[in-house]
Amino acid sequence: METTSIPESKKRRNWQNPFKRLMDNPVIIKELRGRMRGRQAFVLLTVYLGLIAVFILLVYNLLNLSNPVTWDPSARQNAGKAIFGTVVLLELLLLSFIAPGLTAGAITSERERQTFEILRTTLLPARSLVLGKLSSAFSFLFLLIITALPIQSIAFLLGGVGLAEMIISGMMLVVTAIFFCTLGIFFSSFMKRTLPATVSSYAAILGSFLILVIIFFLIAYIESYSYNSLRSNALEYIFTGILWFLVSTNPMMAAVMSEVILIDQQSLYYTTSSPFGSSGLSTLPSPWIIYVLFYTCLTLVLILLSIHFVKRPDR
Repeated sequence: METTSIPESKKRRNWQNPFKRLMDNPVIIKELRGRMRGRQAFVLLTVYLGLIAVFILLVYNLLNLSNPVTWDPSARQNAGKAIFGTVVLLELLLLSFIAPGLTAGAITSERERQTFEILRTTLLPARSLVLGKLSSAFSFLFLLIITALPIQSIAFLLGGVGLAEMIISGMMLVVTAIFFCTLGIFFSSFMKRTLPATVSSYAAILGSFLILVIIFFLIAYIESYSYNSLRSNALEYIFTGILWFLVSTNPMMAAVMSEVILIDQQSLYYTTSSPFGSSGLSTLPSPWIIYVLFYTCLTLVLILLSIHFVKRPDR
């Protein structure tokens, strides 16, 4: 009995063309065509860029009123950093609101239209369904990130922003977009209705931003006691490590602290100064490293859980 084997050349083509294999997923093609065919995508893109442009104009006018940026090189560099930081923070904030809206109804809408069971009877595996929905939503968010690059380039005209800052900010934006899309898919995979999945997604994102308030209370507590009760104690190291982890997993704080470390210490990967005035754990990784690693691992876990819930038979 003869067995047919796949030629080595075909195996190499499958490994060498991951983009082609990804685009062969019918879910991606269907979702992208449906999203870009109507007016919603173009209206959202226009509003997204319009909000960023308005805020940048306001920031530039405020800086120009306090210190004209026409002739002073230092003022121009400060304006460039302010514009760049404003664009990145606005993108983080807007992506956190747009991403769950794109994916929170990805699976629940199929259940509501009573087409989910039809999809399950096809040869399309649950992995392809989840990754197809996720990839189509992220493709649109990646378009939003790319279209904001010309606005970010204004900072290069003014100065004060380097290539390292562009790469780090772009990496954090991509990781954030993928994670928030995955979060919406996760809630959509085991809930029956779109509204509860959407509310749960936004509640989880709001909870991550509320960590910022907790961080400020912890910093105030540390400064009020000045670590007098924690010195020469392992509790100081544990407390500092937990606080640094909270800072690094909050999108806004991670971006701001990474920029501060890069400006003050000219370091991309770690800080050598003692954070929060403590005497322990003076050498810590830069927040953007912890942020990228943590949310990448969390994204993978949520994708696996989403695939598991989609495979699970409905009760």
